[in-house]
Amino acid sequence: MKPNHRSIRALFIALTLSWSCPQATGSSEVLATIGSLQITASDLERALRSSPFITQFNTLEEDQQAAVRGSMLQRLVLSRLLLIEAQAQNLDKSAQYLDELDRFRTGILHRRYMDKIRDEIKIPDETNQQMKAQFKGNHDAYKAAQSAYIADQYKRSRIDEIRRLRNRYHVQVYSERALPGAAPETVLMEGEGIRILYSDLPVQREKQVTKEQIEEQLYVRGELLLTARAAVDMGIDISDALDAFRTEHLPALLVENLEHEWLPDEAPLKAYFDSHPKLGQIVERRHIGQLVLATREEAEEMRRRILAGESLFALAGKYSIDPFGRKNNGDMGWIKEDRGSPVINAAISELKDGEVSEVIETPLGFHLITILERKPGETRPYPLIKDKVRQMYLSEKLTTYAQDLAQKFNVVWQISDQSQKQN
Repeated sequence: MKPNHRSIRALFIALTLSWSCPQATGSSEVLATIGSLQITASDLERALRSSPFITQFNTLEEDQQAAVRGSMLQRLVLSRLLLIEAQAQNLDKSAQYLDELDRFRTGILHRRYMDKIRDEIKIPDETNQQMKAQFKGNHDAYKAAQSAYIADQYKRSRIDEIRRLRNRYHVQVYSERALPGAAPETVLMEGEGIRILYSDLPVQREKQVTKEQIEEQLYVRGELLLTARAAVDMGIDISDALDAFRTEHLPALLVENLEHEWLPDEAPLKAYFDSHPKLGQIVERRHIGQLVLATREEAEEMRRRILAGESLFALAGKYSIDPFGRKNNGDMGWIKEDRGSPVINAAISELKDGEVSEVIETPLGFHLITILERKPGETRPYPLIKDKVRQMYLSEKLTTYAQDLAQKFNVVWQISDQSQKQN
């Protein structure tokens, strides 16, 4: 069975994103160690902020928030374990990884070199003054004119720069060889440190191709290699990007290999679905509006005002004590009926669309809820949820795999109940 590499890569890049982001401010308290590696409260805070859970986090009770934090910490530890294991298996020396790394390195060098070219473009004072006079009083039009000028100059600078680099690296282009059906080892372009074969172009894998398509890809590839070479000679540092690439892609590569092992065909997934029939059940989703107040008296007063015609969302933007709700004017987005506070779910189970709930008390405050619209639940057969079944199956397999890695690399959990309650 062909694995879904795109979804697998997306999953593990998401899990490892926090390791490649700048350090967040926060507690340096150590929550877990993997050998000599430490995972701190700052790492956990950063991961939570980039997680889809953040939209629902403040609607959860303390024990539920602690559970989310614990789950996220486990994911952070898992991502690091997978990275260490991938290195232990020398996947960072595999042909697949080195090829991906080389393509990424070339791409990032190209982008940073061209960004430098763009950044060097300056609007002459005389031209700038003319723009100000022409668009006086219309700031947006003035900025648009500036952007258009820079974009036009960048196109010209790009052409001139590629021409200059071709001369600098003594590039020879053999257009007469760029023919459909050329031998893979045919050299189409070469220069100092630069060589492009017909086999290097994606178009060579297509059954029907024209000479114009070959030449177009040749020049695109040539520009990429020329600017990457120039970036290296200029001393442009991309070590940060390469570190992030290694951290993100090695775990994904390991999981791809594991998936080949765990799913040689579709039979394990079908068996897993048969033994977990609830996977096909899709619960109702609700588009929720919420206003949270500090006291019951305030909540009752706000409810009277809403029933009299004021907008719950406008009031939430002014008065809600829930930071997320206040920032988003009470729009909490789509929430599954089995997520969030059980107290709230029970209280709104019979609430009709557009109605405002009675005051609901939770440890987070006094809530007023409205349901804008619903997407009803349903039961779906295996072919329609195959990707979901694969994700659940792999997650279960990874849990066992992670336990083995935790013993192998000596994971020590140091998180306390108090740590779980702090953000």
